[in-house]
Amino acid sequence: MPPLPEDQSGWATFISFLRRYRIIPRAKGPLASLLRITLVLGLLISAIMTVCAVYYLDEFGMFSINKARFAPILSWKATDNTLIYDREGNKIGEIFSNYHIYTPYEKLPPNLINAIIATEDREFFDHNGLNPKSMMRAAWVYLSSNRRQFTQGASTITQQLVRHFLLPKEKTISRKIKEISLALKLEKLISKEKILEIYTNTLFLGDGAYGVGAAAKRYFDKPLNDLELHELALIAGLFQSPSRYNPHRFPNRAKKRQRHVLRSMRAAGFIGPKQARFWAHKPLNYQSYRSLYGAKAPYFVDYIREKAKNLLDSANIKNKGLRIHTTLSPQLQNLAEQAIAKQSELLEKIEIDRDHPPADREKNLKKFKLEVAMTVTNPQTGELLAMVGGRNYQNSKFNRAVQAKRQPGSAFKPIVYSLALNLGSRWNDVIYVSPISLAGNYRPRSPQEDYMTQTTLLRAFYRSMNAPTLELGQKLGMQAVLEHAQKLGVRSPMKSEFGTMLGASELTLLDLARVNGSFANNGVLTELVGIRHIEDRTGAILYKASPPEERSEQVLSPQVAFLTVQGLRQVLMRGTGWKFSHLSKLAAGKTGTSNESKDNWFTGFTSNLVAVTWVGSDDSSPIYGNTQGGTVALPIWADFIENAQELNPSSPFEAPEGVKAVRVNVKSGVPSEEGLKMWFLEESLPEKTDTPIKEFSTIKSFRNPLVQ
Repeated sequence: MPPLPEDQSGWATFISFLRRYRIIPRAKGPLASLLRITLVLGLLISAIMTVCAVYYLDEFGMFSINKARFAPILSWKATDNTLIYDREGNKIGEIFSNYHIYTPYEKLPPNLINAIIATEDREFFDHNGLNPKSMMRAAWVYLSSNRRQFTQGASTITQQLVRHFLLPKEKTISRKIKEISLALKLEKLISKEKILEIYTNTLFLGDGAYGVGAAAKRYFDKPLNDLELHELALIAGLFQSPSRYNPHRFPNRAKKRQRHVLRSMRAAGFIGPKQARFWAHKPLNYQSYRSLYGAKAPYFVDYIREKAKNLLDSANIKNKGLRIHTTLSPQLQNLAEQAIAKQSELLEKIEIDRDHPPADREKNLKKFKLEVAMTVTNPQTGELLAMVGGRNYQNSKFNRAVQAKRQPGSAFKPIVYSLALNLGSRWNDVIYVSPISLAGNYRPRSPQEDYMTQTTLLRAFYRSMNAPTLELGQKLGMQAVLEHAQKLGVRSPMKSEFGTMLGASELTLLDLARVNGSFANNGVLTELVGIRHIEDRTGAILYKASPPEERSEQVLSPQVAFLTVQGLRQVLMRGTGWKFSHLSKLAAGKTGTSNESKDNWFTGFTSNLVAVTWVGSDDSSPIYGNTQGGTVALPIWADFIENAQELNPSSPFEAPEGVKAVRVNVKSGVPSEEGLKMWFLEESLPEKTDTPIKEFSTIKSFRNPLVQ
């Protein structure tokens, strides 16, 4: 059969078909009009008889109900965005594929229900799924015009729901008859209230919004229950055609449709004439939807999303209606972001002033970009309080705070020295500083002025000397250092080579956060958590983080942890962090710089906050010039710590029982009234008659009596 012309539709297509096969003769003028009227009346009567037959057969129970046919509706589960909250209950993230905000029937505003009923199906609560008057009116309009759609009032709300879930989008008489039959059956299976709940939560209402709750946020940026009548009327008017009446695109059409809804409400008796006029003239103040995507702690939100998937063993948590309550502190997060932003000028200067040969300068500048990452944790609870994974989330979603593994440089040294202290070394032990070579011609450098001199371990530590660290590490043993690092909280794999003692093995910021948390927390390692609990939309708890005491382990004695902290305070007081010596009263930390300044760190803490800061480039490009952890990472860390004191005041580190301070000459290691105050275990206090120079080969036999 040859196809019909594509430009014909509705009545014209139908008449062309009848004429082509001579079902009706070709006619013009009055005869054509008579034929048209006769045919329309005949088809209308047939349609009415079919509708009535379906209706009454159902009334007498002639149709069986196959519940499987209604499975998409009967098994419907409310779809809702998964929400992420900070520790104070502020929403910081939404996870969804289609934008839903579930609103149960009991929480639907009465005025919204009235507006929908008045406009879409005035007899909804009185019929059993079918309104014959509406059907006959729709049939007449459909058959007597060129339209291929049923106009407003053509279907009941139940029929619309059936069409949405169970039927194809084609618009034919046969589909309409199926729609009627299914609507009648559905009303025997679920309540009117449930039908209305599903209807108001699933239909598309424009601007990516599904359901009335989502539409309230998209168009007015308010919760549904905060909307007034004129705003609810606008949303009710969207059900007929969300694209045509989209208020952001067609405000005049939307306003006209809203007034139609208000007139319908007046005609149905839901509001009076004065109310209708009042709300019709009240201005509609539309608000563009403000997505949370990338707006608040975006790197942390991404981290939490992946953590939640793992905790719930689910590949997808979108639109599951989960409520994820996190440990994030909004105030500390803001301070971390501000501290990084304040150093933008410094970072940009470094990007421009890289000390490359002139021939290479232009080529390298085009691709070189400094990045920054920072984590803030509570050492007692292990809670992640702030996280910044990069300078600009819109430019790069890569989370350097958790995904990047970089060489920590000297920020690894506290692990080596804490092991030595744990095995009986003392801060006043003296070592002779000389160049050292390891396998593969590896020759770590120390400050030139320190070569061929003697120094105490404490001075070697706060001046970040490499040669003494390696000599100390050789005596401790590579395996012992690696095991100690893991014990303190390093989870990343480390290379079994001496370069690891100087930070050559790549670690994450979270590795160093755990290690420094162990020092800050009196030798107790508390595993990190970012999620407090997860619940579904009903409030049922799906996951809850275990309390800190169940995630904690004593990995160092309080005494050795305190000795380590005092060494780290000296880094700020007179070592590589001396420019911020005023912070040493309440804080401790360590700089770290890898070869060619590819990675620049400051890892530090107060008694209640651990902050780890990294600066470098994603491609590990060298950064020449005077770029070190103490010049780029430390200023960011210091700015954060200083401002955080106003929100989270910290107390000085308290000395535990079993330790005592003695003043010692910082180079000779001999007690001296003019010397530097060093801390020792009471069982191994230095005396003026002692010689602090000893062979490191005896270090393992000189064990700390406090270590079990």
